[in-house]
Amino acid sequence: MALLTKKLPEWKERQIKEFAEKIKSAKTIGLVDIKGMPAAQLHQIRSKLRDSIGIHVVKKTIIKFAMEHVKHSKKNMSEIESKIPEMPALIISDIDPFKMSKLFIENKAPAFAKPGQIAPEEIAIQEGPTPFTPGPMIAELGALGIKVKVDAGKLVIQQRTVVAKKGEPIKPGVADLLVKLNIQPMEVRLSLAGAWSEEKVYGADVLNFNPEELIASLTKAASDTFMLSLGLPYPTKENISVLVSKTYREAKSLAMERGIIVKELMGELLAKATAQANALESIIPK
Repeated sequence: MALLTKKLPEWKERQIKEFAEKIKSAKTIGLVDIKGMPAAQLHQIRSKLRDSIGIHVVKKTIIKFAMEHVKHSKKNMSEIESKIPEMPALIISDIDPFKMSKLFIENKAPAFAKPGQIAPEEIAIQEGPTPFTPGPMIAELGALGIKVKVDAGKLVIQQRTVVAKKGEPIKPGVADLLVKLNIQPMEVRLSLAGAWSEEKVYGADVLNFNPEELIASLTKAASDTFMLSLGLPYPTKENISVLVSKTYREAKSLAMERGIIVKELMGELLAKATAQANALESIIPK
């Protein structure tokens, strides 16, 4: 309890006790790094997930002290202390860490673009009226290749204009314009830095994965393995019917080529013999 030897302010002790109780009663404890996360987007994500996940923005020292309080009643709790990020949010929930991570992936929040960020998709300014009055904005829009006209004292964009292609860095002028037009082309989400659940501690490398990418990867691996087993060939429960069919076709083809008489080929052999006889008859002088 080295962290608790120094006398703390009363308000801080109350917070430590409050979060120690939350940690003690929860099935899953998570940590996320909120550094760089805009406050509005964090609030939006918290609101979406409040029914299943408690996201608490609290100082790093408070989290450490609270974990110190409960580490004797929760096995391996001390292991997660090393995963507390620089600017943490404490996650309190009764759902397992992997479902929690999936919810974070699914519940992203739109955000404004920053200069230098990579455009996730094509970003375009649509045709139509703007809130801008004639003036410096004409030159600013023109520098980005956006054609405008003046109508009823406001600038009107004359045609849809792409200002950033997918995969390209977003230029400072483009980022500034998108803010002025209230266009949020980026997405932000929370990512687990670590989690404790049922006496086990999980790292970010295990928790933060894209389910769709994982399924696609597993599907490709299964397909590649199946094709390899056919090529060897190596019989398995999954490929045995394909191998038997392939072997049957190859045996049948070989028998036809060599003229081997078997019951399964009688009809085809007779048809082949008839065709050959007719061809021969056509070239023999009568």
